[in-house]
Amino acid sequence: MTGITLLHLYPRELGINGDIGNVMALAKRAQWRGMPLRVHNHEIGSPLPDAAHLVHIGSGPVSAQELVREDLYRIAPRLREWAEAGVPFLAIAGGWQLLGRELTALDGSLSIGAGVFPSSAVLTTRRAVGEVAASGDIAGFENHGAVTTLLDGALPLATTLHGRGNAAGGGPAKDAAEGVIAGASIGTNLHGPFLPMNPSWADRLLRAAAALAGMPFGDDEGRCAEPDDYARKSRAAIRSRLGV
Repeated sequence: MTGITLLHLYPRELGINGDIGNVMALAKRAQWRGMPLRVHNHEIGSPLPDAAHLVHIGSGPVSAQELVREDLYRIAPRLREWAEAGVPFLAIAGGWQLLGRELTALDGSLSIGAGVFPSSAVLTTRRAVGEVAASGDIAGFENHGAVTTLLDGALPLATTLHGRGNAAGGGPAKDAAEGVIAGASIGTNLHGPFLPMNPSWADRLLRAAAALAGMPFGDDEGRCAEPDDYARKSRAAIRSRLGV
């Protein structure tokens, strides 16, 4: 049993709003469950590992996205192969935009994405910034300037119950999609970071990764109980502040 390989794409360029916390949460929860996990940080120009059982990509400004775009095109065929084979991805905001099918910039120019997620995004001058409570007891923080459309009947991760505010005035629209579920993969606009705030989704990703790695999903022997309770209280606090 060699363990789970977690591929972290462009950690230096794409990691704002605490996105590294998702990787830390996955590694710690795997440790608590007795499942060996190795993080492979992928930098621009470097080779991909021979195999990956889980992939994470964080968010970043347009300037950072432009820095990684050429390299992402280079590795996109392998990423699509892995996704089609059931490898779970977690893509946050700008990372989700890059792994979608296409992205329209503010000047109207169109870029082809990596095609991992059945979604397309259009950048806007209006940013959604603030706390969000969504369906399914999901909560977090959003900071993005894009309208994302789910394609081919893709399932939304959750719908917005309420948002705290918007930098351009006015909150995000109610019933807006806060993410997408595509097979074993998740794309979302929620930071916070997302997984420590919503740990059941971390376990969902780890369960899929463990199956691919040929190992059982281990028993945490109660070690997840305390951080999960903190997460529940944090989600409840957000919902209380938002009046949901």
